[in-house]
Amino acid sequence: MAELDFFLDLPDSQFYRDEQEKLLMSYRIHKQKDKPYLVFLHGYNGNSKSWAYQFSYFKNKFSIIAFDFPGFGESEKMKDPDMFKVSGLIHRALKSINVNRFSLLGHSMGGMLAQIISTNYSESVEKLILSCTHTGYALDYKHPLREPYMKRLEQRKEMSDLEYGKLRVKKMLPTLRDENTFNFLAKISEEITEESILCGGTAMQILSTKNILNKIKCPCLILTGSDDIVVSKEKSSFLINQITHSIHHEIQGAGHAPYCEDYNEFNDRVNTFLSS
Repeated sequence: MAELDFFLDLPDSQFYRDEQEKLLMSYRIHKQKDKPYLVFLHGYNGNSKSWAYQFSYFKNKFSIIAFDFPGFGESEKMKDPDMFKVSGLIHRALKSINVNRFSLLGHSMGGMLAQIISTNYSESVEKLILSCTHTGYALDYKHPLREPYMKRLEQRKEMSDLEYGKLRVKKMLPTLRDENTFNFLAKISEEITEESILCGGTAMQILSTKNILNKIKCPCLILTGSDDIVVSKEKSSFLINQITHSIHHEIQGAGHAPYCEDYNEFNDRVNTFLSS
């Protein structure tokens, strides 16, 4: 099966209308009778489609939910984006479909969000998986958008969807040689909009989770890529050292997208952790 065919197996988007934030949030859900819930939160270059390989692998083992962050996928943008507000939004969306207990997997930007959910709603989170993530940039609310994000905005305005999608993958994984993985990631990155860049970038740059890491009490697996150039080893080590009971596994040869670069090892590691 070609890599892009995985998109065809994804469930259609569902929608949750949040009255508190006045926005529509999209998500994909595959329910498996009597199976526990596993919730996925994507990164800055992604959306709910990013988890196509995980839907395929886990669909008979778990009931799966993948959210689109505000401004991404089919979710509407959030006024004054803030990770703590998004965590509440996710929790309310899950409550609306009677999902009260779940394991949580967040990648990069989604990993930052997962840290907050697992502390603010600890009674709901059974196990936590953090993939290629860190604690945020801790900038002031009034700080201008970071220069790397401003550059993305300019490129998004100037480039076609196809050009922008390819550029984002080249920036994130400069040594990637696998054509199928490149096309998979580029196709998703094509869907990033100016709203995506603004919503995600703002939420990440004003965030710091350093003071809440000691509140993460559930079992925690931290996955990193040996060749990740986006999240430094220093930032990864901080997470590992602060979440003292966490288990760490580095996926050799993987960069910042191990969930598709080496989806077999990624999925196996996650499954072993969740099954233990």
